[in-house]
Amino acid sequence: MIRITGGTNRSRLLVTPNSELTKPTMDKVRAAVFSALGDAVKNAKVLDLFAGSGSYGFEALSRGASSAVFVDKSRDAYNSIKENAKNLGCENVELIFCDSLAFLSENHHKFSIVFVDPPYKLNVYETVVETLIKGNMLEENGIIVLESERELNLDNSMFKSVRFYKYGLAKIYIIRN
Repeated sequence: MIRITGGTNRSRLLVTPNSELTKPTMDKVRAAVFSALGDAVKNAKVLDLFAGSGSYGFEALSRGASSAVFVDKSRDAYNSIKENAKNLGCENVELIFCDSLAFLSENHHKFSIVFVDPPYKLNVYETVVETLIKGNMLEENGIIVLESERELNLDNSMFKSVRFYKYGLAKIYIIRN
């Protein structure tokens, strides 16, 4: 079980999918990410791709985000997110049961913050970032948060800034558009 680390739902437990493919982000890593994001979370429209338990999206909602869209192709993940939304009393959520890349190819909405935390074995980081930027899916000054186990080779010319953090095996990139 993992917990929400801050905001109105601080210390509330989240249900996690019963799958070897899902690796919930450790509480201390999420707390550090949200510390780095600061006030950018307030009133943000959040997209949680490869959502798993939805920990990034629910953390954002707890800290003042206005809405969250959760995308995952796993039925177990979808059910976990649905149960977490119910347990936390979140009404400003949308659950989408489909592949995250397929979702991006059809998406016409803009988001303030996009969390990208695929299973580490998937090599989709650069593709997702390029699709988000070229598809104009970020609001002005939008943010992409990537969690990877390896260092990524990102084209920094597409962004205003990229900050890199390392927490054990987790490599976190916070990209500002």
